Amino acid sequence: MKDSLKIVGYELLSKKVYRVLKSKITKGSFEPGSKVLEGRIAEQMGISRTPVREAIRELAAEGFVKMNPNQGIIVNNISIKDLREVLQIRGVLEGLAARLAAPLITEEKIKVLETCNENMEKFISKNNVLAFGKESDKFHSVILEICGNDRLVQIRKNLADQIYRFRNISLRIPGRLESALKEHREITNALKQGDADKADELSRLHIVNVLKNILSHEDEQ
Repeated sequence: MKDSLKIVGYELLSKKVYRVLKSKITKGSFEPGSKVLEGRIAEQMGISRTPVREAIRELAAEGFVKMNPNQGIIVNNISIKDLREVLQIRGVLEGLAARLAAPLITEEKIKVLETCNENMEKFISKNNVLAFGKESDKFHSVILEICGNDRLVQIRKNLADQIYRFRNISLRIPGRLESALKEHREITNALKQGDADKADELSRLHIVNVLKNILSHEDEQ
C-alpha cells in the first residue's frame, strides 16, 4: 500500500511547471498564437524536459495549448464561442451571488467593496491593468463570500482560469477600466441599499459589458 502512494519526484515538479505556465497564459504573458518552447522553458527553470512535457500535455488536455506536429506547441486562441459560453455562465453566477448577498451584506463588507473601488480608481490613474484586475477579483470574491452558497462559489472557482484570460483582454481595451469602475460602484450602491433585484441585474450587465467590449474591439481590429 505504501508503494502505491509513493510520489515520483518529476510528477511533483511537473505540477509546479503546469501552474507556472498556466499562470503565464491566463495573465497574458504567453499570448494566443505564440509558441511554447519546451527546451527553453526547461533551460530557464533549470530542469529536464520531462516535467515540462508532462505539464504541457495537461495544458493541452484543458485546451490552453495545442500540440501541432508542424508548428510545435502553440498557445490556443480564444474563440468567440468560448468567450460567449464562459461569460454567459459567469453573468448568471455573479448575478445570483449579488442577489443572495444583498440582504446579508454588512456595513463592514460595504466598506471593503468601497475600498476596492477606491483602489481601482488609483490604479486607473497609474494605468496599472494587472493591479486593477486583482482588485476587481477581490471585489467579486467578497460578494461570493457573503452569498453563502458553497456550490455557487465552487462552480465560479472552476471557471476562474478562463475568466482571467478574458478579463485581461477586456481591461487592456482603451476606456474599459473607467467603465468597469463605474459598474463596480453601481453594484456596490445596489448592495448598500439591499436591493437584490438591482444587484443581480447590474452584476449580469457588468459581465455582458465585458463581452460587448471585447466583441466591439475585435470588430474594429
